[in-house]
Amino acid sequence: MENFILEKIEGGVQTLTLNRPDKKNAITLTMYQELTSALDKAKKSHDIKATLITGSGNDFSAGNDLAEFVQLAQTPDKLNITFDFLHANATHPKPLIAAVEGMAVGIGVTMLLHCDLVVASDSAKFILPFVKLGLVPEAASSYLIPNLVGHQKAFELLVLGEAFDTKTAFEIGLVNKACNAGDAYSIASEYAAKVSELPSEAVQLSKALLKQPYQDKIELTLSRESRVFKERLSSQEARDAFTAFLSKK
Repeated sequence: MENFILEKIEGGVQTLTLNRPDKKNAITLTMYQELTSALDKAKKSHDIKATLITGSGNDFSAGNDLAEFVQLAQTPDKLNITFDFLHANATHPKPLIAAVEGMAVGIGVTMLLHCDLVVASDSAKFILPFVKLGLVPEAASSYLIPNLVGHQKAFELLVLGEAFDTKTAFEIGLVNKACNAGDAYSIASEYAAKVSELPSEAVQLSKALLKQPYQDKIELTLSRESRVFKERLSSQEARDAFTAFLSKK
């Protein structure tokens, strides 16, 4: 059985690689379960100081596997598997670092909002297509992105859903460092190594203090978004949008 989430632990750093390069690392429910389990493992381990998330091949992640999502309209409660990951990602107590190359779509963008350090190469292309698919934002992005850029720019990014590049991602504060194509992983690894060498309790306490003023709001937004997202997935608009998208592939 092929491993779609690769895990490596070295020097106090857990590296999680989304490993479906032929599908641009689109994420399935099974992959969400594995990611949630891996983050839980990191949370409980004294040996893991930081987690680095990346994608295999030329892309970070094309987001949710839409072919599978079409089926979820019949069993929307299975979406809780996705929501479990979103919650684990948003509440993880240890540093999360991301290395982004190529496509970052949907959850491939919104998970970055909960990372502490993000490196993206100039090959990266970011897209938030929720509304175009008849859905709504998730991962507390409807709260966090307006906080980053204000309502008008957030509306442009989340509702119009047009692609933006690494330069824009850096300017709005989604990305810490921009780099040349092919260099994101090595630079992110350097960040992860630096973080893992710091006093771990002080790092975790500092992250908690930084997030404390708005953590309750994030969790409330996650809950609201999840409820509406589940309703939208069963809507006629979403079914029509998914059918139209998949017919183009």
